[in-house]
Amino acid sequence: MPVVRIVKALLVLPAVVILSACNDSSSSDSPEPVTASSVPVVTAPPPTLQCDESERLPRDEEVRVVKVTNNLRNVYDTDNYDFDLLEIDSTTFEVSIALPERCPGDRFPVVIDSHGYGGELSGEIDEDGVVDETAHFPQIRDLFRTLPHFGYVAVSFNQRGHGESQPDNGGGLARVMDPQAETQDAIRLLDWLAENAATYSIYTEDDTGIANDFRVGLIGYSYGGGWQFALAQLDKRVDTIVPVGTWHSLINSLLPGDAVKLSFDGLLCLFAEGTGGPDNPDVTNTPAVEDMCDLIGYRSAEANFIRTKDDLMSRLENDHGYKRDVVLQMFNRHMRHFQNQNGKGPWCDTDRPGCTDTSTFVARNVPTLLIQGNRDVLFNMTEAYWNYKFLSSLGDQKVAVLTNEGGHMNPLDNLYEGDSHCGDVDGLEVIRKWFAYYLKGESSEDYENLSTVCISVADTDDAHKAQAQGLLLDDFPKGSQSVATGGVPTRLESGSISIGAGSGGTDVATPAFLEVFTVPESAGDNYVLAGIPSIDEITVQNVEGNPNTAIAFFGVGIQRGVRNILVDAEVTGLVENPDSGVPYTGNPNVVGTDSFLLPGVGERLQPGDRVGLLFYQRHVQFSAVISGSSATGGTTLVQTAGGEQLPVDPVASAVNAANPDINEPNPYTVQVRGIELPIFDLRLLPANALSQGPEPAN
Repeated sequence: MPVVRIVKALLVLPAVVILSACNDSSSSDSPEPVTASSVPVVTAPPPTLQCDESERLPRDEEVRVVKVTNNLRNVYDTDNYDFDLLEIDSTTFEVSIALPERCPGDRFPVVIDSHGYGGELSGEIDEDGVVDETAHFPQIRDLFRTLPHFGYVAVSFNQRGHGESQPDNGGGLARVMDPQAETQDAIRLLDWLAENAATYSIYTEDDTGIANDFRVGLIGYSYGGGWQFALAQLDKRVDTIVPVGTWHSLINSLLPGDAVKLSFDGLLCLFAEGTGGPDNPDVTNTPAVEDMCDLIGYRSAEANFIRTKDDLMSRLENDHGYKRDVVLQMFNRHMRHFQNQNGKGPWCDTDRPGCTDTSTFVARNVPTLLIQGNRDVLFNMTEAYWNYKFLSSLGDQKVAVLTNEGGHMNPLDNLYEGDSHCGDVDGLEVIRKWFAYYLKGESSEDYENLSTVCISVADTDDAHKAQAQGLLLDDFPKGSQSVATGGVPTRLESGSISIGAGSGGTDVATPAFLEVFTVPESAGDNYVLAGIPSIDEITVQNVEGNPNTAIAFFGVGIQRGVRNILVDAEVTGLVENPDSGVPYTGNPNVVGTDSFLLPGVGERLQPGDRVGLLFYQRHVQFSAVISGSSATGGTTLVQTAGGEQLPVDPVASAVNAANPDINEPNPYTVQVRGIELPIFDLRLLPANALSQGPEPAN
């Protein structure tokens, strides 16, 4: 009978566990990491479908929808930051359940899905068990709907404030994945499934030492990826997780470098409205989030002038009376929070409901498959890198990363979503084999041969339909790979750049370029850029006479002939240094990083390519979403965080506004020390390191 290593045997590690090899711990004097010496094995569930076909119960053709109530009190209005009289002292949320074909008495593992922001539970079952969607996020939801065909109980549920789980029917407000709110709902869902295991043919486990235990994995993308980390850390019943296109530090994703990512933040406000508009939104947010959307959403005439975290927090404080620290805490309770609290104290705020354990928090070692998009301009590859480094430091359980050309695409930046492939590695098949291994004890060649890291290196040009290419690696590369197998030394010791009138970078089309490395002609097509670029120190300074806060907008670029290519369309922001002359040595809002990390990228390089950084005076991704009637380049169709196409009133980017006054000058200077790029030479790597899918049809 096949066996599988299961994380439940590692209930509590005997000492504090922290980051190690990544040099990214939040404290330099933390204890050494603990590594499990052995991971016990657990046998597979009993076989199913052993009865005659005439005795079998058919696979559900429709999902069964129930309502589950969490009786945790809703008293979250600390300092009045999200007070709302609509909320009652319990939370009721909808749950859908789909069962596989079965014999009487058969029991199956469970996979639980949750939706993206603005979405709702999966209310369908796939008819034939085949994924028909072609874009990455819709493929993930479609894959979940096929799971009953493969012997799983498929459970999906609405998060607070979404779908039918709204305040007017007891559903509560969306609290941005608060582990003392949404995660407590998810724990209640696990309890409810355990209580009803016999009714829904769920395979329970009585010998793990965990109360009400059953075999369960989690899946979901975007908002539906963010909920998995906290639940896996706080509930020992979770066996494995598959977070797709999600964050490590939400505040870093929304405010990278303390610059407001106005374009996608504005799109998120549109997703919240959905098709119902502001009077009947698809998401019921807390007043604090609604007030943010009023300030930076496309209906705001001031949005393009709220450019920094200080701008946004000051307006919320002065106009609405919110306390800055309390509002920021809403976006800082996620995986980075658990990492920072690991071994240091309770994970929760004891003065708020939902604080279920006040002892010192010790992180769990959970098998995790991280799937992230290279061109995801909301949750970029570096978010997956931080998750990978923390989770893989906790013990022997496998943590793997697969990147692709999907994720959160910004239509105002002319981005289109690709599928779930990393080269010839089919991400959908990897998910199936992953669940089969950790939930059924079924090993396979696909699982055993799964590389720890696969980074998509498809061409940035038309990446959504370019040939799928991926680099297979044993670890997640950061910075120059001078000592790594196959690595190419790439480090610029120091450099500077100026952006302003007459110096380039005045619009998206004319960035300024700082070269780090030139690909030699002798390299042919063997050099590959793949991983996380880093900068030891970076200083952003304003230009004399500029009354506005200076913000550097930059990303990894390639000069190929006369072209400037922003690799994977990834750009980040960084506000001028708050202490003049004191450089940044890490990412603001991500405490404990030992260098400033740019969004991760992947690209095949060509002979003569000059690789470095592109700097912009302004960029569409950091420009507000405005009415399409007042700008060029508008759209009436927006892809939501759930991958669905949402028809909206015409919207455009402020960078294309007809009124020039909406785009104020943004001159600045930058000094950098120690820019490093992760580049490999395929000739020095194993022959199968480059995975390639079929050539696309013309």
